[in-house]
Amino acid sequence: MSCCSGRYCQFEFPEGPPLTDYPVSQLSANYQFLPYGTLLAEEEVIRIWTESGKTETVILERKIPLTILEEGPVAKYGEPFLPWQLIALDSGMELETIENWATHPLYNPDAEAVVLKFRHPIVTKPSWKSRWLQLLYKIRNL
Repeated sequence: MSCCSGRYCQFEFPEGPPLTDYPVSQLSANYQFLPYGTLLAEEEVIRIWTESGKTETVILERKIPLTILEEGPVAKYGEPFLPWQLIALDSGMELETIENWATHPLYNPDAEAVVLKFRHPIVTKPSWKSRWLQLLYKIRNL
């Protein structure tokens, strides 16, 4: 898969859970705006990716369908608050682009826009004790 036509940033994704349709700006992203929807399901284990080809496995916590109005996107089912600045930052888009999506040249009224909310699994860092025990185990088995 190539992320550009210049062929200077080619990379292959390893096998694993499905990928999101578009890249995120950082692997610690909590939200993503997808203007054309997605087939991914809630509580599914997926991978988010950056344009450099790095991936992170996350859980798709919520899939919030949007209604695109002239005033900006609004959650269809009454989501009380969506942090649009954070959504724009995580999606790698300008806030004005998302707010004015109804007038964007790529806007498609037949596609349902969604916001994905991710839950990052807890990754524990090994303690000094466990590292020391691993080192002792390796030395013992030499």
